[in-house]
Amino acid sequence: MVDPTQPNPYRTPAFGPADHDLMIPAGHVVLVLGVLLLLTPITMLVHGLVQGLWVSDVPSHSTILTEVLLSVGLIIGFFLVGLSRRYNWERFGFWLPLRTDYLFVGGIIGISIFIQPLFMFGYDPEGSTTLRDNFFAAFHPQGALLFELLVFAALVILAPLLEEMVFRGLFFGWARQRLRFLDAAIFSSLIFAAFHAAYVDVLGLHWGFRAVGMIFVLGFLSALLFERTGSLVAPTLLHGLFNLQAAIPLLLDIPPA
Repeated sequence: MVDPTQPNPYRTPAFGPADHDLMIPAGHVVLVLGVLLLLTPITMLVHGLVQGLWVSDVPSHSTILTEVLLSVGLIIGFFLVGLSRRYNWERFGFWLPLRTDYLFVGGIIGISIFIQPLFMFGYDPEGSTTLRDNFFAAFHPQGALLFELLVFAALVILAPLLEEMVFRGLFFGWARQRLRFLDAAIFSSLIFAAFHAAYVDVLGLHWGFRAVGMIFVLGFLSALLFERTGSLVAPTLLHGLFNLQAAIPLLLDIPPA
């Protein structure tokens, strides 16, 4: 039994594998990329099934439920994969950071909390409402306690856990075994940002690219935490707090300004 309070023995200082058998195959990266490319039609299918099986007067409720079901399904899929030797969970990255890393982790989280509203909303009270309006329309629980809990679960727990497993655990992990940190971090952050490119269609070029740009920054900071700690715990915490900043107005029922 490994001791989670000690440095991760499955990672060398250069982040590479402890032995060649634990190299992440390129085929697995391609497979997951394929799943991501199919995610939009899969989401539409699940959303249609949710609307067909459960009728609600609040459109956002079916959207919230769809997000939760998809996230849970994909996380279960990853955990089933994780039962194999290649992806045992300590190797994959579920490892407590060392106490000596706490200050570094806290500093990165503090930077993210400070720059997120500046980057995404700036000080433009008129333009910034576009992002908030669309976010409210999609995910506002409309005072229903169950859906407030589901919004919190979807945005603050499930989405960060799933996306960190994919974009840091798999994509960054694969690239880092073969490239320098900077190259691997940029590679995985670009894929992470591209995965959220729908913001450009929804919000227009200006606000869409600002949102995607901030997501790229989040990806890079998460990769930095993964590199420093050898753990998905720290970047998942960062990601969850990042999303919580956006979800607070929904959960507290604070409408867009």
